[in-house]
Amino acid sequence: MIARRLVLSAALLFALPAAAQNAKMYSVKKDASSLTYKLIHKMHTVSGKAPPSEGKAVLKPDGTLQVAVRAQVKDFDSQNSNRDTHMLEVTEAAKYPLVEVKAVGTGVKPPATFPGSVPVTLKGKLTFHGVTKDVEIPMTVKFDSAKQVTADGSFKISLEGYNIERPTLLLVKVEDELVLEPHLVFTEGT
Repeated sequence: MIARRLVLSAALLFALPAAAQNAKMYSVKKDASSLTYKLIHKMHTVSGKAPPSEGKAVLKPDGTLQVAVRAQVKDFDSQNSNRDTHMLEVTEAAKYPLVEVKAVGTGVKPPATFPGSVPVTLKGKLTFHGVTKDVEIPMTVKFDSAKQVTADGSFKISLEGYNIERPTLLLVKVEDELVLEPHLVFTEGT
């Protein structure tokens, strides 16, 4: 079984064009990464954070960056269990357990020396509450070393656009805008 997988992997590798063979593959470091949401209510701003459950990135020699990251909705923690329980209800986490981003950016080249940063706008799809929509995510990609990359960004979505009932506090709903802030640390080859 293992030998068959190795032969198949080798066959696929040699079938790829030379440029694709030189692509760098990265995996997210779950313990060092986070996805944060922010909601605004008249009385205060609410923030919740979750580690990604999975994340991969591929940097091709032509500077194309492909990223796929997902998190479990139940893992978002705002430091208030009542609020988190209500958020699980309005996002129907049992029915739609994941928030997932798949996106592509261009013009990402590692620096000649480390550390070095590159701005990039990722364009792709965000799936949340069973709805998939186009998103643009401005990011700063920091090459910490030849083997580690950190990506930070911030983008906004509409709760109502994802068919989510806006939570209320003291009979006042939160604003429709939800800010998502990815902080992703990737290591090569893992």
